[in-house]
Amino acid sequence: MSLTRVGLLLSLLSLSAWGETTAPLTWQDCVRLAAEKNPQLLSAIRAQEASHAQYNGSYNGIFPHLSLSNSYTDSKSSGLGESKTWQAEGSASIDLIDPNQWASIQTAAASFRLAQANQYVASSNVLLNLYKAFSTLLYTQEQIGVNKSIRDLWDQNAQMISLRYDSGAESKGNSMQTQAQFLQADVAVTQAGRDLLVAKQQLAQALGQDDFSALVVTGTWTADKAPATPPDFNALADRLPPVIAQQAVVDQAKASVRAAQSSLYPTFSLNYNQGLEGSSEFPSSPFWTFTGLVNYPLFGGGPTSTYYAVSAAKKNYEKAQEDLHTIRLQALGNLESAWDGFAQAEDQVRVQRAFLDADIQRKEEADIMYQSGLMTFQDWQLITNDYVNFQKSYLSAEQNLIAAEGQWRFATGQQLGETR
Repeated sequence: MSLTRVGLLLSLLSLSAWGETTAPLTWQDCVRLAAEKNPQLLSAIRAQEASHAQYNGSYNGIFPHLSLSNSYTDSKSSGLGESKTWQAEGSASIDLIDPNQWASIQTAAASFRLAQANQYVASSNVLLNLYKAFSTLLYTQEQIGVNKSIRDLWDQNAQMISLRYDSGAESKGNSMQTQAQFLQADVAVTQAGRDLLVAKQQLAQALGQDDFSALVVTGTWTADKAPATPPDFNALADRLPPVIAQQAVVDQAKASVRAAQSSLYPTFSLNYNQGLEGSSEFPSSPFWTFTGLVNYPLFGGGPTSTYYAVSAAKKNYEKAQEDLHTIRLQALGNLESAWDGFAQAEDQVRVQRAFLDADIQRKEEADIMYQSGLMTFQDWQLITNDYVNFQKSYLSAEQNLIAAEGQWRFATGQQLGETR
């Protein structure tokens, strides 16, 4: 994995004013906590485990059935008098041919595959939400630092312009405007603090935690380069969790067709009984019976029930196939869009970095020229505003890059905990 591109460099900021008391979380910490506590993922895991148990249990339909019984019968009839019979019996039976039982196993297997695919879908969704929440909190923490830096810049500018105004070298309007820009920067710091609480709550939700007041994250974020050319989207689409899930739905519908058709075929079962009977509590007369049964439920549910059951099952199967085609087309579109967004976000980081570097240089030159009287206030103000805006734009571009990377990994079906 190439980690050559410089990502969003974020160290733990001084955020004591917002109440942080716990150690900062890295990306790996967040992935681990989400895997352990996210309720959406845990719910999908429990559903998969339940479906697995049901699938294993479905095989009981084709296994031998054993039973033991002990019965007492007291009867009286005219001519024969009273009769008391004790009977101890063991029986064993097995369905050698039963298409419905095999269809039930296939249905349970398809349900298990669907539950597995739904777990993969949940894992991908949790990973995407974690990308968004983690990057938002990182961005908001860094935004506080950037906004404080901008506020300090306008504070210094306001003091300088105020002194120039007092000395008659600058107008009152320009002094008032600089004071307003300082106020705007100061308010931005307060707003970023409120945004921080929202970002913490979003991360806590992604982690499956109730308390979010003490959350803080840290780390240096780097990302792989976006693929230079479009990858094989068709090959990727076939491995995506939503496509796999819908394929399991198709398998379920196919098994339903076979279940509906099972009434067209006879069943064959064997039954063996052996025991003791007699008039005492401990019978001593042995007996045994062996039965082979062929059953054909001709019109068992009505003369047309099988026809319409099979017809409905086939239509549902065809519908599931069309839904699979639709989901696959959507997956291809999502892959194309995510790849394009990832590449564009990467380009924008380079562009915004170039603009920021240029404006850092322009700002240094403009400060010297303005203080030397070689530049007007308006021109100096424009360059200063550009410098401030490109600081924000670059930070925003880096956040967008993290989000675009998360969207790309979600589109390709990456699971929570897989290596980036």
